[in-house]
Amino acid sequence: MNTIPQIIREVQTKYPDLNAQYYRKSKGTPFISRSFADFYQDSLDFGAGLLSLGLQKAEPVGLLSDNRREWSVADIGIQACGSADVPRGRDISDGEISIIYGITNCRFMVAERDVEVNRLVKAKKDLPDLKTVIVMQDYKNVADISDFSVISFEQVIELGKKYRETNPVEIENLVDDGKKEDVATIIFTSGTTGLPKGVPLTQANYLSHVSGGGERMGTEPGDIWLTMLPVWHSFERIVQYIALGNGVGLAYSKPIGAIMMKDFADINPQYTTAVPRIWESVYRNIQKKMAAASPIKRILFSFFVSIGGVYARLDNLYKGLTPRFKKRNRLFDKIVSAIPRLLLMPINAFGRNVVLKPIRSLFGTNLKAAVSGGGSLQKKIDLFFAAAGICLMEGYGLTEAGPVIAVRNLATLEAGTVGTPFPGMEVKLIDEDGNECPPGKMGLIFARSVQVMKGYYKDPEATAKVLSEDGWLNTGDLGVMTYDRALAIVGRIKDTIVLSDGENIEPVPIEKHLAYSHFIDTAVVVGQDQKHLGALIVPEFTNLQEYAKENGIEYEGIEDLIQLPEIKALYRKEIDNEVGHHHGFKSFEHIHNFILLTKVFEVPRELSAKQELKRTEVNKLYAKEIESIFS
Repeated sequence: MNTIPQIIREVQTKYPDLNAQYYRKSKGTPFISRSFADFYQDSLDFGAGLLSLGLQKAEPVGLLSDNRREWSVADIGIQACGSADVPRGRDISDGEISIIYGITNCRFMVAERDVEVNRLVKAKKDLPDLKTVIVMQDYKNVADISDFSVISFEQVIELGKKYRETNPVEIENLVDDGKKEDVATIIFTSGTTGLPKGVPLTQANYLSHVSGGGERMGTEPGDIWLTMLPVWHSFERIVQYIALGNGVGLAYSKPIGAIMMKDFADINPQYTTAVPRIWESVYRNIQKKMAAASPIKRILFSFFVSIGGVYARLDNLYKGLTPRFKKRNRLFDKIVSAIPRLLLMPINAFGRNVVLKPIRSLFGTNLKAAVSGGGSLQKKIDLFFAAAGICLMEGYGLTEAGPVIAVRNLATLEAGTVGTPFPGMEVKLIDEDGNECPPGKMGLIFARSVQVMKGYYKDPEATAKVLSEDGWLNTGDLGVMTYDRALAIVGRIKDTIVLSDGENIEPVPIEKHLAYSHFIDTAVVVGQDQKHLGALIVPEFTNLQEYAKENGIEYEGIEDLIQLPEIKALYRKEIDNEVGHHHGFKSFEHIHNFILLTKVFEVPRELSAKQELKRTEVNKLYAKEIESIFS
């Protein structure tokens, strides 16, 4: 197999009646299924429709839409023609529309709604090559257009069917002619710290993911994967290829609590994908419900969650899955953990199968694993879901790497890490002196593989900064390797805080530890060029209000509550408890001062579409608060 369309063709030949897609036509309606055979023909019809409109081989096609079934049809259809799509989500800025679709000279655009069409009308002066816009949904409210034509998605499908009647083998021949070096997509990075950079990824970049991902996940034909993340991001995109390429159907959902949880109940999937923020949201909602439960239920819940977390650590120790950042004797680990693990086993089993069973049932009855990517999981979240018997597989990668660099293995979960390097991926860590780091020592992560991009789109200068002549990609991330070659992510080198005395501090480990607190939702460590560190703290408001109620603290609102001396004292105690010498933090990593914020972070202000912290934006939005920390 040389291309993703060729793989899809093979899958639909083997499993024509298995379902490739599950989707709702509108909110509240039942799921509709589409078989692999039908999905493949839909994609060929769409591709043939583009050919009838004049699409040329290797021509880029804009794809401006969020995750939905038509996106997948368009993606495979465009690639079937030997062309590349240029994807972006609806959260794109007007400036990015002009830059991305201007530099790629797109003549064809696929847009989700009339809203996106109108934005293209507005940007037309910057898009001189744009001739045709294809709309997935109804487009009744489109502005007057004279510069390009607008056609519906269904119309393109019909054009394709007619085109295939008169040209019955053309689109299939193009699929046959596909080569590994063909560009499959050009994904533009978010551009939060500058202009967006295009990352061309070839068919070869994607191919190894399909087999390697299936092996790591243990997928079986006929499984269902609930998909909800922005598909223009490389993480969700490769997940969809891994699923479809292994005969696994995609069920389309949204990362909105009520919608997502109903879809879990209705579709009962074997797999799902989410970013840490989504798992944190589920965790908070469960905690919120338990806060309103009876005292006995709260005590039992807390007890069995704690037991589950302790048992998970002992089980990892016994099975040799505890990360070895320092040399340790696995036999000794097995001996010392054997008896306490055995004693806790029946208690843990009772808690998991009786008390905590309702948590697991939220995700249906078939869930094998959930993949978490796009950021590091908080330890308390990882252990919480482990206690409930839900397997979270954490992974790591970036668009330029195609994207997966490392991921946990379903059979041997490497707790506390993002797993071992992906099949075919070389990883090395380099210290400040340019030497390769031994296990246990932090260094800059470099990756090399056929998955890695060959360079940024029309930007050799930017390429030279991150890609060596022998193919090593500088990820810009800091990590530590275990003696078993599992990778733990420490932070990003550009996030490093340098104090006025020259001390270099990585904020992410501190922020993750702060978030272990029952009363902290999010923490952002600040202190560039200062004498000491400070922190912006987003409280876990439900738990904070419950604390105030239990302790008879009266207040008029959140803004009043967080200013009370007893609340500030509570957070001082929590911060010192989480970030201190007893947890291995040095004195200069201590949080000297902090400020409590009144609202949770949201997309697109403080968080990106991937739910990642936009650190630069946070520093701008809360400049006054940060200044007050150090005044």
